[in-house]
Amino acid sequence: MVDLPPSLVIGSVTNPCIIHFKDVKHASDAPPHYYVAVPLNDDVSLLLCIITSQIEKRTTFYSKSNKTAISCLVPVDKHALPFLTRESIIECNQPEVLPKEELVKRVNPKHKFNVTQRDIPPDLKGKVLDAIKRSPLVEPFIKKMVEKAK
Repeated sequence: MVDLPPSLVIGSVTNPCIIHFKDVKHASDAPPHYYVAVPLNDDVSLLLCIITSQIEKRTTFYSKSNKTAISCLVPVDKHALPFLTRESIIECNQPEVLPKEELVKRVNPKHKFNVTQRDIPPDLKGKVLDAIKRSPLVEPFIKKMVEKAK
C-alpha cells in the first residue's frame, strides 16, 4: 500500500469522516488524535472536533467554568466508532474551522495522516453539529457555518 501525502488525502475529504493525525501544535509527547472532520460549503475548509478519552478531565473543567458546556461533549464508544479502544467524547465546545491547506501544515510530518472512517453515521454527525450549535462557547460565525453544513 502506498502512503499518499497528507495534502492529497485531505483534499479528498468531501464527506464527514474521521481523521487521525498528530497535530504539530500539541506537545511533542502527545499522541496522535482522532477528529471528526466535516467539510464546509466553501469546499476548501473543514470543521474539526477532537475525540478524546479524557472524559473526566473535560467534564471537571466545564463543571468549574461553564456547566452548560458539559452537554456539548458527545459520548462515543466502539459501537459508534469501531476503532476506539475506550469510551471517549467528541469535544464540540472547541471546534476549529481550518482551510484544508492549513490543516496540511498542522500535520506532524513524522506521523501518518489517515482517514480512519470515510463515512460517519448520520445520527452521530447530527449530534456533533447540534452540540456545536448549542455550545455556549462556540463563536457565532462557526455556528452559522455549521447551520449551512447540514
